[in-house]
Amino acid sequence: MIPFTPEAATTALNLLRMVRFARDLHAAPVPEMMDPIPPLNKRGGRNLAPEGWASVYSVIITQDMCNPLDQLHGGAAATLIDTVNSASLAMLATEDFWGLPMLTGVTLTLDLAYYNACPAGTKAKLAVTIEHLGGSLCNLRGELSDWETGRRFVSGSQVKTWRDLGKAKL
Repeated sequence: MIPFTPEAATTALNLLRMVRFARDLHAAPVPEMMDPIPPLNKRGGRNLAPEGWASVYSVIITQDMCNPLDQLHGGAAATLIDTVNSASLAMLATEDFWGLPMLTGVTLTLDLAYYNACPAGTKAKLAVTIEHLGGSLCNLRGELSDWETGRRFVSGSQVKTWRDLGKAKL
């Protein structure tokens, strides 16, 4: 992995800023590391390595992300995984491949497993892996863990779909 390039970090953060709800939550992730962005293929998309494509963000868990027990709320964790997965996918988008107007597509499934409580003030690591990126389906995984110890808090598996609306038959 390499440090986020300024261009990739801007792309990811711009997507997070586009989300209209929970603005403080979406301002929290900080891009840290990423795999190099795969080159364009002949069809204008990107071919991933067999192990996928990965990126890492840091997130400080704040009070407004927590439940009354001062632990990360499950809904906040789900939102972080969903939107940070999408921000990572945006870095691989091109004009003709997972791009506008349906940038990063639409979530079909988001399956979460909660392992341990995550207290307010924790510096967490959100590791995203894009496991498969095809012409219309994408499989992603997000794992939220303690930055220092690696203790796992939440993992999420997500399937997204995308369609080139300019070429779609309505």
